[in-house]
Amino acid sequence: MRLLPLAATGALIVCVQSAAASPEDFVGSWMLTIDAPNVVAYSARLDIETDSGAAEAYVENGPAPIVISGNDIELRVDARDRQGFRFVRVLTGTLKGREINGSLQADGVLETAAEHGENGSSWSAVRLEDVPARDSSAFILRDYDGTWVGIRGVDVRKYSMALTEQAARWVDAYDARMDEPQKRCVSPGLVAAATWIFPFEMIVSEERGRLTLLYEAFGLSRRVHMSQTEDPEFYPESSMGYSRGRFIDGEIEIETTLLAASTRDFNGEPVGDNARIVERYFLTEDGDRLNMLMTLHDPDNYLRPPIRRRAWERNDSALILPFECDPDSFFRQLHTEGRMQEYIDRAHMRP
Repeated sequence: MRLLPLAATGALIVCVQSAAASPEDFVGSWMLTIDAPNVVAYSARLDIETDSGAAEAYVENGPAPIVISGNDIELRVDARDRQGFRFVRVLTGTLKGREINGSLQADGVLETAAEHGENGSSWSAVRLEDVPARDSSAFILRDYDGTWVGIRGVDVRKYSMALTEQAARWVDAYDARMDEPQKRCVSPGLVAAATWIFPFEMIVSEERGRLTLLYEAFGLSRRVHMSQTEDPEFYPESSMGYSRGRFIDGEIEIETTLLAASTRDFNGEPVGDNARIVERYFLTEDGDRLNMLMTLHDPDNYLRPPIRRRAWERNDSALILPFECDPDSFFRQLHTEGRMQEYIDRAHMRP
């Protein structure tokens, strides 16, 4: 604290200078929220750590380059837009007490930022332990029954994750033109199906102890067994796996195992056949917005479990449309380009 004379009166002004922060003051788990105009505010987990004095950051458990200077911070969060194009959100902010506040600019595909209205928007982060606990206890399982339509712009869509060496080699060899399953009308797997913007219907059959989820994406269906605690014997692996659910304090928790190998996203990050996926579904207070938090546990491929979020609005008049997909168009193009043999030789990249 410094005492400065006031020239006109000889009085003293008390000037309080806050001490500059160090990287250790940022260390911990945060809930980061982006608040852009005309878009529902959305959040992501931010973890800041130090290794030999250097700061490291992870958003949704994916690495994010970070620079800390005194009380100021810059984060670069790579993401992809709905068309699959990669861009970077540059978040600059200042630490004040237990909160960080700042602004956001996009670097890369600027039309992506314009699409979401994010450029120049604000963001904040609070300590995870300061986030108010949800109270979903008023809901019953039947409240989740209905048709749910995706809300746009409620997920940071973090692009790169913390890969093991094995997974990094896989990604380096991946060719989306040849290897992406949905290009040839093959199920993209549970991670993609459950987080795409397409609507889905949830049918609650309490008397059967089962939830049925009908996705517009690829016409996929899924059964969640609410009364089983173990996987059945001799059940085959599949792209959607075997799902067991629990209803806890007004929320649905689903654990899926027996997954066939697939990919997590457009850049080919793998989902191994030993993976386990945990989803938590919870409603807002009015019961008309459904939120989902998905965590992929796959230590063969990820040093940290990737996190995805999604939200939907209730719209029971919405139609689940047929999903038309013509695999012949994919193979005709390969034949025209003379690349069929290349496709055959890459069979090991299509689990």
